[in-house]
Amino acid sequence: MTAHVERFLLPIIFVLFATIIEAQVILEKATATSGQKLGFLIMGIIAQKTPINNVALVKVISTGAVVAVKIGLIIDNKYKVTDVSEKYIRVVTRESEKYLVYLDKFSSDFASAVNRVQGPAVNPDGEYHEEGFERKRGLVAMTGAFRDNLVKNELSKILMQATAEPVVSGGQMIGFRLYQIDADSIFSKAGIRDDDIITSLNGIKLASIASAISTLKSLKDSTSIEIEYKRAGVAKSIAIDVK
Repeated sequence: MTAHVERFLLPIIFVLFATIIEAQVILEKATATSGQKLGFLIMGIIAQKTPINNVALVKVISTGAVVAVKIGLIIDNKYKVTDVSEKYIRVVTRESEKYLVYLDKFSSDFASAVNRVQGPAVNPDGEYHEEGFERKRGLVAMTGAFRDNLVKNELSKILMQATAEPVVSGGQMIGFRLYQIDADSIFSKAGIRDDDIITSLNGIKLASIASAISTLKSLKDSTSIEIEYKRAGVAKSIAIDVK
């Protein structure tokens, strides 16, 4: 993939393919934290060949005890572990509050998501303009400077701006659903709404994880991209011309 095409596409479809590129883990939105305010810290993570078997070493601040936890176990009788990654763990409370607790050495990866303040909401319908970015009648265009800022400085924030999950109908995967989209996110600016289902790229259906990977690779030779999606059952598209 040329640098120009890759940088142009990445901010818009990053979350869509994060489930594929990062061990097929669905990126659910959660409050990112070091764990200090929750009462525990991650001391280390032991990665296994099968990610579901990863083990996190957690220090409970109130007692000083260090415990080993895996998916499904409870920390300090409060937080159920739902995911253990090499950089972080995910936990959920009985009140369904979700937290992403990261290792201190990876704090910079999540700093922009932790500290960011949302800007004004963007209407995903109609047209949208800001310096370096324009959406008009399903066509998205951005300047090189705007694109480079997203890729170099905003990727960790983009990860927290939406959630993506595979959609299966009749036993067949039909695409990826985006939801929990932040009102001021790059996705809203591109015209994508909660519950839009991305079904194909350049006419190639996203019918399986394997086909999605193949499709991503096929974009290497593309000079224009068409993202097809469904909104409330109605087929729509976003066209991106790479110039």
